Amino acid sequence: MYQNPMSRSNPLCLSFFLAVMFAFLLAPLPALAEQRIGFVNPQRVVNETRLGQTAKADLARYVADKDRLARESAAQVATLRKEAEAHGLPAQDRGRREDLLRRKAAQHEQLLSENARDIKAEEAKLLQYVMRRAEAVLEELGKKGGYAIIFTDPAAVGYVDKASVDLTERVARELDGRSK
Repeated sequence: MYQNPMSRSNPLCLSFFLAVMFAFLLAPLPALAEQRIGFVNPQRVVNETRLGQTAKADLARYVADKDRLARESAAQVATLRKEAEAHGLPAQDRGRREDLLRRKAAQHEQLLSENARDIKAEEAKLLQYVMRRAEAVLEELGKKGGYAIIFTDPAAVGYVDKASVDLTERVARELDGRSK
C-alpha cells in the first residue's frame, strides 16, 4: 500500500516548519509598526497649487478654442438648413442643399464627439503633468515621514481617515514652495 511521505509524522520536520512559520509571522511586525500609509487627492493638488491653476488656465483656453470651432460649425449647419428650406428652390437645388446639409451635420456631430474626447484627454494630461511634478514631493514626504505607501488614486482606496493620512495639503504647499 502506498504511503505518502508527507503523511508520516516527523517531529524534526514539523518543528522546523513551525519555527520557520513563527519567525515569518513575527519578523515583519516591527517593520509594519514603523511604516505609515498616506493619501493624496490629485484633483485637490491641481486645484490648490499655482502649477495646477496655470495648467487649468491653459485647459480653459483649449476648451474655449474647441467651443469656438463647434459654434462656427453649428452656424454653418444652421445656414445650410435655412438654404435647404428656402421656398421656391427647384427640386434639384433643394436635393443638393439637403445632401450638403446632411454631410455638414454629420461632420458637426463628429466634431463635437472629437472635441469631447480631446478635452477629456487634455484634462488627463493636465492631471498627469501636475502629479509628475509632485512625485518628488511625494517621495520626499514618504521617506521623511516613514510612509510605506502613498495612494494617489481615490478609486484604489475604499476608506480614508482624512485626518490621519491625507497628505494633500502638505504636498500642495511643498509643490508651491518649489515652483517659486
